[in-house]
Amino acid sequence: MYEAYVLGILLLPAVGSIISFMIGRKSEYHRNIFNIIVNVILFAVVTALYQPVSNQTIKVFIPDIMGTGLYLKLDVFRYIFIWITAFLWLLATIYSTKYLIKYKNRNRYYAFFMLTLSSTIGIFLSEHLLNLFTFFEIMSLTSYILVIHDEDQYAHEAGRSYIGMAIAGGLVLLMGLFLLYDYTGTLMIGELTLRMDQIGSMKYIISTLIIIGFGVKASMVPLHVWLPKAHPAAPAPASAVLSAILLKTGVFGILIVVGIIMKDDRILSTAIFILGLINMLLGGVLAIFQRNIKRILAYSSMSQVGYILMGIGLMGFLGEHKAIAAYGTMYHIVNHAIYKGLLFLGAGIIYMVLHDLSINEIRGFGKHKPVLKALFLIGIFAVAGMPGFNGFASKTLLHEALLEARHIYHNGWFQAAEVIFTISSGLTTAYLLKIFVAVFMEKNQRYWGQYRNHIYKRVKVPLVILSGVIIYMGIRPGALIHVINGSLETFGVHESISIKFYTWHNIKAVFSSVAIGFLIYVLMVRKYLRKQVDGEILYINPSLQWFNIERNMYIPIIKHIFGFSSAILHIIDQSMINMVRGIMKSIKLVMKMEMKYIYHIRQKIRMQMNGLFGTEKSSTYSFDRLREDVNLEMYNVAAALSRLRSSLNSITYSIYIFATILVMVLLVLFT
Repeated sequence: MYEAYVLGILLLPAVGSIISFMIGRKSEYHRNIFNIIVNVILFAVVTALYQPVSNQTIKVFIPDIMGTGLYLKLDVFRYIFIWITAFLWLLATIYSTKYLIKYKNRNRYYAFFMLTLSSTIGIFLSEHLLNLFTFFEIMSLTSYILVIHDEDQYAHEAGRSYIGMAIAGGLVLLMGLFLLYDYTGTLMIGELTLRMDQIGSMKYIISTLIIIGFGVKASMVPLHVWLPKAHPAAPAPASAVLSAILLKTGVFGILIVVGIIMKDDRILSTAIFILGLINMLLGGVLAIFQRNIKRILAYSSMSQVGYILMGIGLMGFLGEHKAIAAYGTMYHIVNHAIYKGLLFLGAGIIYMVLHDLSINEIRGFGKHKPVLKALFLIGIFAVAGMPGFNGFASKTLLHEALLEARHIYHNGWFQAAEVIFTISSGLTTAYLLKIFVAVFMEKNQRYWGQYRNHIYKRVKVPLVILSGVIIYMGIRPGALIHVINGSLETFGVHESISIKFYTWHNIKAVFSSVAIGFLIYVLMVRKYLRKQVDGEILYINPSLQWFNIERNMYIPIIKHIFGFSSAILHIIDQSMINMVRGIMKSIKLVMKMEMKYIYHIRQKIRMQMNGLFGTEKSSTYSFDRLREDVNLEMYNVAAALSRLRSSLNSITYSIYIFATILVMVLLVLFT
């Protein structure tokens, strides 16, 4: 019975996207209502599945799909990802019905929005890595359409970066899966835990390739280059799910590899832990310099994913004591989705009115808009981890896990990691202060009370709901603990934790990072990044002149690879042409010599037959048969020559086709 429901939550959005597209061709109003109904049904079914899933794992197998069959699994661990996906997609769909009212290609948007939802659920349900990879690639392609929705120059540039990194990551992931199957003989996630221990050091190469593939989507350094482009380019509801949900598909994959397949291997956990610290710090630093709100929030997502990666690494370090790290990691996955969804949708309201998100242009817009200001402030407090808001609980758990590791190992590196954690939290406060002060506190006569009627009530509903969830989880931080508790059996955690969140130690740690953030804001943002030019306040971004991984590393490397490949293909092409010409000349020479020999033999036969028969008739008859034999032999040689030429041309054409496809792909991605 429950198997049908699991299959239903996978198929409902996919089938709904087709029906929605057909309805939208006749009535946009009915299409919008239909999409909301589909998402309400999906969310209701997912919510109803919690009780059975908490008691048993639901498995579904459908043979003859994707070659190996479709293996689906729903346990509490996967349920958390699917529930938050269905919840945020419903709110984003409601929001889209008003946000997109002045956009073009609305029908296409909704179709691919629902297809992206279906493929995302497929990722979280997949128990077979080939199924997971297939849904992962479908999600990349469908979400690409959302990124380029505006179809202006910037959107297409962002789309090229997004799809280029997605394809590259997918190929690396596929290579890892090929090797994994070759060495273990299976791609079933549950069976790989035992088999990975039997392949020696090769498991590190395989796991690295797979993590790189998932790391692209998770915006893991240095694979994050698509993130600050794609988020500003996409419409606000698409940006919300890109940050809140699609990033989590990469995190989900990394959790599967590190926490399940590799069983918290110490070497791999160390690498993830270090990358998490880099993500936290670098994302925060880059966010401070940005002027576009969506770019600030994009780099903020990169930084917040760093906290999650750090938690995954700590799970490996703490071993049998990893319960608190596991709780903190799962809690932060949920929290980040909620408060980042709120902030991206809030930014979308501003864009709906002003069609701009540069703080130099929208400065002071929200000063006299108390509702929008309050909703934004709730999201900002949540990201900063302030007491009373949901971010406080997960950051407290992660901080406690870091202290636990430091206490167990007495290692100076963990002390350094704690410093990075505190500074990163301070940077979070600083860039959020930059947004709030610039948009909601500074004075600007252009926006004195205007545009209030331009803000639709419907777009506020999702923000109010998300704000309510943030405050509820902040007041009752233990409310999610019992849900997370059931998910941690996946990682071998069978103990529950009892932690007092609102202690003086935890509150003091938060306000210490907030104080550091306030100092960074005053001493850096206000002093160096905020300038007065011709009587007008402007924010500058010196990071535009810094080293850029995509511009200064990836693109030059690709160009050199392209040039090298072109030279190699040119050499192969010329070699094939010269070889064909040489063979043709040789065949012509052989045929010429053969014809001379045949002519010489024919003359001798004529002389012998004239002497034997003495009649012209017999001679003529014999010569006719001889001519037929010679012509037949010449035909066979010509046919063989034609077949050889065709084969050689096929090889040459294959090289031309390969080179053409390679050139086209590179031009599409990097021009």
